Amino acid sequence: MKRAALLALALSFVVTGCGEDPSSPLVCNAWAVADGGACRARAFTLPADGEALSGPGARRVSVAFDSEGRALVVWDEAGAVNVDELFVAEEDAGGGFSLHEPAEALEGLSSQGVVLGGAAGDAVVAWRQAGGDGSSRVFVSERGTDGAWIHPAGEEDSFSFGAKAYEPRVAARPSGETLIVWNQWYDPEHYGVALATRPSPGAPWAMPASATDVLSPPSYFSNAPQITVNDRGDGLISWYQSGGGPLMAFCSERFAGGAFSRPAVDDFLSAPGGEIDSDQIANPKPALAFDGRAAVTWTQHDGGGAVAIFLATRDAEGAWTRPASLADTFSTGEGESRDARAAFGPSGEMYVVWSQDEDDSGDPSVYLAQRAPGGEWVHPGKQPLVLSTPGAQAITPILVVGRSGGALVAWSERVDGRFRIAARRGGPEGFGAIEILSTPGEDAFWPAAAIGGPGERAVVAWIEGDPQIARVRAAFVE
Repeated sequence: MKRAALLALALSFVVTGCGEDPSSPLVCNAWAVADGGACRARAFTLPADGEALSGPGARRVSVAFDSEGRALVVWDEAGAVNVDELFVAEEDAGGGFSLHEPAEALEGLSSQGVVLGGAAGDAVVAWRQAGGDGSSRVFVSERGTDGAWIHPAGEEDSFSFGAKAYEPRVAARPSGETLIVWNQWYDPEHYGVALATRPSPGAPWAMPASATDVLSPPSYFSNAPQITVNDRGDGLISWYQSGGGPLMAFCSERFAGGAFSRPAVDDFLSAPGGEIDSDQIANPKPALAFDGRAAVTWTQHDGGGAVAIFLATRDAEGAWTRPASLADTFSTGEGESRDARAAFGPSGEMYVVWSQDEDDSGDPSVYLAQRAPGGEWVHPGKQPLVLSTPGAQAITPILVVGRSGGALVAWSERVDGRFRIAARRGGPEGFGAIEILSTPGEDAFWPAAAIGGPGERAVVAWIEGDPQIARVRAAFVE
């Protein structure tokens, strides 16, 4: 894949030096590099005109970096009648991409694919495979440390039990431990959160003992499980589920690599009385800091006609602070909020992003709240920083934070009748200007992003073009 570089303006928050002593080492932030005694901004490299990773009809893109900093991109494309095909684009050392079809030996529709780059070149792709008989199973492909892929050969290689499972998500530690969660049908009437783990690349998977071996309480359906882990082995899984009343936010947690907890039906994070909102991507979403601090953020009906952002946080000792009531919103509690997610930086700083329409105009903006490592709010949830273009309709924000502290937010916003992919980069010191990544004059949606590998490369991928001919395009920060 050839790339046409766009030399961006230097970001306003770049540190240009440190101290008055000219002999002191130059310190630049995560989005700049030292160059001739000054800090030079790391620019986005945009795709050349017409350059795309996929064929036409692409949807639902996911991205990751492996431990060597090579990008992995997964998406599904509309194929023949009743067949959607799953593709993985794998970057090589020269910046080119090769394509794989992990579900090639399977029948049915492949969708909801997620990709993760693991330790020592290892990679994992998980997806939902829907059969023509109404079945829905979870499958997994693995790339070993030797670079060879192992794809499922048939239905017998399903990761899930029976004929009903979906919504797989993947997480991994630098040690090589990999974890996969999904929604699993069990008994005659429930979906539950199933978990499989693998201690290192090539090691056997520790699977659920049976379809009934789930982390969620036996009550109706679990929905949209999400998982995250940190370096020392803490883990956090979140989902939403009814305990017999409104949909509530739940979480399962583990500490330092121990066992995941199994919450009771009344052990939920959200405030009672209002239903958790159904998010197009996933809701609620977990985040973990390196020291064990944690957060879960979600959108919920507040009982007054609005859909607000709510936030539960955990300190390093394991104590949770949860919303006291439906009035205890994180955002202003006006209008309709969507796509809330949080992330921690390496020093414990925390960011929360979301999209919110405060005046029912149908023109939401993308907002960011920022908390300093000491716990004080730089931009509190009720007085957030507006990231998107004023007057634009901005939706589906995503947020990633690198190990060096660089934060990246990307979203889709409508300007002059077209949706485009916009991004802002920053960190504890602030955020820079809006950068437009997609092709002018083309609609662009559903951004995905990752930061990783040596040197902390960054990538934003998205779907661009009319639905029948839409393709995956990607921009990189080297």
